[in-house]
Amino acid sequence: MTARAPGVDRRRRAAVLLPTLACVVAAITLAAGDASWAVEEARFLSHVRFLSSDTLEGRGNGEPGLEIAAEYIARGFEAAGLEPGGDDGTWFQGFEVEVRREPLLTDILTVSSDDAAVALRLGQQYHPLSILDRTTTTDVDTLEDLPVVFAGYGISAPGLGYDDYAGLDPRGAAVVVFTHEPQEDDAASAFGGTALTPHGTVASKARLAAARGARLLMVVEDPSHATDRSITPNWRRDPQIDELPLPVVRVERSRMDALLPVSFDDVARHIDLTLEPRSQRFDGVRVSYTPRYARIRPTVRNVVGVLRGSDEALRTEAVVVGGHYDHLGRSARFSRATGSDGQIHNGADDNASGIAALLEMARAASAGRDQFGRSLVFVAFAGEELGLLGSRHYVDHPRVPIDDTIAMINLDMVGRAFGRVMVGGVELSPVFAHAVESLAPLSTLTLTDFSQGFADGASDNWPFIHRGVPALSFFTGFHRDYHRPSDDWNRLDAAGGAEITRLALEVAARLASPAVR
Repeated sequence: MTARAPGVDRRRRAAVLLPTLACVVAAITLAAGDASWAVEEARFLSHVRFLSSDTLEGRGNGEPGLEIAAEYIARGFEAAGLEPGGDDGTWFQGFEVEVRREPLLTDILTVSSDDAAVALRLGQQYHPLSILDRTTTTDVDTLEDLPVVFAGYGISAPGLGYDDYAGLDPRGAAVVVFTHEPQEDDAASAFGGTALTPHGTVASKARLAAARGARLLMVVEDPSHATDRSITPNWRRDPQIDELPLPVVRVERSRMDALLPVSFDDVARHIDLTLEPRSQRFDGVRVSYTPRYARIRPTVRNVVGVLRGSDEALRTEAVVVGGHYDHLGRSARFSRATGSDGQIHNGADDNASGIAALLEMARAASAGRDQFGRSLVFVAFAGEELGLLGSRHYVDHPRVPIDDTIAMINLDMVGRAFGRVMVGGVELSPVFAHAVESLAPLSTLTLTDFSQGFADGASDNWPFIHRGVPALSFFTGFHRDYHRPSDDWNRLDAAGGAEITRLALEVAARLASPAVR
């Protein structure tokens, strides 16, 4: 489940949906039937255990684990007897997303000399300032044993009479530079007095170093600043982190000062007094680094299977049953756990539980396909954690036209019932409240109205609602393991998850019934 999107006028939305919702309520308020669908608790839990295993590494978008999950879901749909509902007769709908590949907590920046090698730790002695464009998640250009040069402030401004690169060859090297500009506190400075010029930006220094053939830029705090502001626990929020033409890292000044055969204080003092560069190459010093922090644009896939309706007149209409199968992977960007860089976020409840329900619904529905006059379209969405991208793609490229999609059932975080489940969508119209009341006799679970979160865009029901398709959402609530590495399968209520699966399938059967016109 993602963070909530900006709110929408609920009264306007409810007015638009009211006629369709009334039809849906009519379906649900039919006489209670037998909700004893053949959903197996053990199979439900088996799906969750596989999808949330460390092997899949948290099912991050663009990561290999997500593709393993997609193939697993497709095999499940096929075994259930569904028909492929994706592109070109396949099970899959592909679409491009933009994701960030996070550095690992174990990543190090190594500075070595003839005497020793010192490993600098991510978030403690250094952090990246660059987000590189990569083709794939495995496209990592490890930098090994780069020679090291010092280029002062990393500025080339011949028009101002100053050039740190004059006589310096940085090709193939790691270049160490100060932040800001010379004579920063001098009102008479050639660099515009005390107001920094564009020469002082990290982006400008990075472009200059890249144009001269450097492989890595290492930025340390200008010694005119007594406090080194380079390292912060919230380094991901550093406003200087940007798309840059080469890997750039910000390094703790005192650490680099001790590792290089130069005094940063003396060099900075000399440059400020004379405006003469003091650039140099350090023989015998080498740097190794893996620039993992990157922006990639992989193709991810929705998984789509269709159970064709048994009524020839109605099978062109459909009920969509969906849930997302992506999670956070090893990323700490959306994690709620501090210091979780590189840790697997398995997402057992969010949302391996919803996919387990989806797979069991597909199997049970196929076994009782005569009860579904309309078609059922089962969709496992990718890209939900990035902003409902999979469900947005589906409504723009539906297997059954949106105008012929009479309802959507969403399953997101249904693994921790422990006696109750919330049903979202009720707040869209007063008449929809009757749905929860009529479902209650069919279950041992307590059903409550979940009136906040889902309808504001927190899950995959919202793109359907936005397109005029009424949606019900099943949800068992947030918990302390949400978006944390501790969201594991052994904390789930498998019996409750199986019961929600049966309940959702009973709703789907009623919506797909020929009795609903």
